[in-house]
Amino acid sequence: MTTPTVRTSPPTKRGPLTGWLDPARLLNVAWPVYIELMSGVIASIITVVWIARLGGPALAAVTMAATLENVLMSVVLAVSGGTTIVLSRAVGASEYGRLRPVLRAAFRITLVVTAVICVVLFVLREPLAKVVLGSDEASAVRLSVDYLTVAVPGIAVFYGQHLVDSTFKAKGDTRTPMRMAILSNLILVVADPVLIFGWLGAPRLGVTGAALALVASRAVTLAVTWWLYRRSPLVRDMTAAPEAPKTPGPGPVREILAAGLPLGVDFLVRMAAGMLIVGVVARFGTDEVAAYGTVTRTLLFLTMAAYAMRQAATIIAAQANGADDAVLLAASRSSSVRLGIAWSVLGGLAVLLLGGLAVDAVTGEAAIRSAAYGQIPWLSVYIALLLCNVTLSGIFLGGGNGKALATSTTVGAALQLCLAPLLVLTPLGLTGAWIAMIINAGTQTTVLLVLAARQTNETKEVTA
Repeated sequence: MTTPTVRTSPPTKRGPLTGWLDPARLLNVAWPVYIELMSGVIASIITVVWIARLGGPALAAVTMAATLENVLMSVVLAVSGGTTIVLSRAVGASEYGRLRPVLRAAFRITLVVTAVICVVLFVLREPLAKVVLGSDEASAVRLSVDYLTVAVPGIAVFYGQHLVDSTFKAKGDTRTPMRMAILSNLILVVADPVLIFGWLGAPRLGVTGAALALVASRAVTLAVTWWLYRRSPLVRDMTAAPEAPKTPGPGPVREILAAGLPLGVDFLVRMAAGMLIVGVVARFGTDEVAAYGTVTRTLLFLTMAAYAMRQAATIIAAQANGADDAVLLAASRSSSVRLGIAWSVLGGLAVLLLGGLAVDAVTGEAAIRSAAYGQIPWLSVYIALLLCNVTLSGIFLGGGNGKALATSTTVGAALQLCLAPLLVLTPLGLTGAWIAMIINAGTQTTVLLVLAARQTNETKEVTA
């Protein structure tokens, strides 16, 4: 029995504008990813609203746990992202026999990583809470320990969901993970008040209830996702294909890590740079910090779209790379560049023109609003550059040039880390921090645009 082939060349029938802007049809793959990402953001906001009713210590405890999960996201992205890329290459090449060893390797890596992280965090959950929240905050520390006692073992479910989702995305199916994310968040929205406040006869569990609601919603969703996976086209194609013969070169474990580590590094460096800049802004008072948090949180709908387009480009570029389809690879590069530039322009203008309205809708405090209005012009420039380089990064991850992405991100972040503390000491003040952030994002965007243009020229020379 022959295995089905994957159509990797972009469709020929397209509208003139959309066909030029997105020749690889990235948006068809990206929009479900966007809904998946935004549904998680909305659910987390709803959880914070419920927890806020329990008081400051409870809110601090859950916020600390959410920050910790963001750090752990870099680990799961390195594994699940690498798995998606390697599987997508095999799907693009119609080498379904290669899927089994890759999935076995991904499972082993996930199992080891999960076991190590869960054991270490469970043992150190109280010292970690004291370091983050301060040993004087006894109530918040105690509540953090209660939350982490349930949430840390639940990391296994969190990592497992990302791994199973990668099997669907490798086939270009981003709608199933989207539906599963919506299902999980719907369960969480219902379970949160029931377990936190003891509605419908349930025990009132407070922050422990919030952790139970989160883990339970993810566990139910993982069970449904696994059921769908067992009946997915990927499994049918994999079952029909003969076992792939062993070939010289790196094994599947090394392939996954080589493909995924740049993604994990990129995420971790970006997050660390963002946390460091908050520390710099904090020198200018709580109003400036609150303003910074307000204006950046209102941008999530813009940045999540860029990350969704990046994920779509990663999948399509990896499939094209596996199929050795230079036409689709070039199309994915063109789509990423054009969509990145278009979205950056729209995003920058949206922040500049509508940022004030967004701030007014979030807060009514005059001091915070005044501080936010002063930051918005600089933020519009920064966000335009950030949206462009995030959207562009997918073609490097999927096309096998992840090291270039990780290097550009690290260099840009290093510039920001060095310049921000120095510039804020000059008469520029807080504006110096924004200039450092703009230099960071501008460096990354310039490097990626130059590399993309160089790759495009190389492709033209080969096909000429």
